[in-house]
Amino acid sequence: MRKLLAGNILIIASISIITYFIYIFILQYIKVPILQHHILQAYIINTLLAIGIMSFMFLFKERFKDQLGFLFMLGSFIKFGCFFIFFYPTYNSDGTITRYEFFSFFIPYAICLITETATTIRILNKLDEN
Repeated sequence: MRKLLAGNILIIASISIITYFIYIFILQYIKVPILQHHILQAYIINTLLAIGIMSFMFLFKERFKDQLGFLFMLGSFIKFGCFFIFFYPTYNSDGTITRYEFFSFFIPYAICLITETATTIRILNKLDEN
């Protein structure tokens, strides 16, 4: 089972790194300043939170078997809290949130959420097998 956890951590980190470089390439292509909207911080925070939430769910999967869905939702709430604490004040400092600011946070959030969801499904399927 530890192999499953390590593999899922590697998957989340790898997908985040790959999408980060794809996003940076696209920004360079359309000639938008790359690190202006806290893109790196958004990827790091979302990836670490996704790994932490997934690891927490993995470690307590048997103890909280019936509450894993709620723990998953709590993880999303924590991610939104981090957005409003760390990113929203900077993004909204001029009174508007631009498209680039929105996508700088939302893309890593969505990528990590999708990967985290797939990981949770894998964990739940393994629980059903046992």
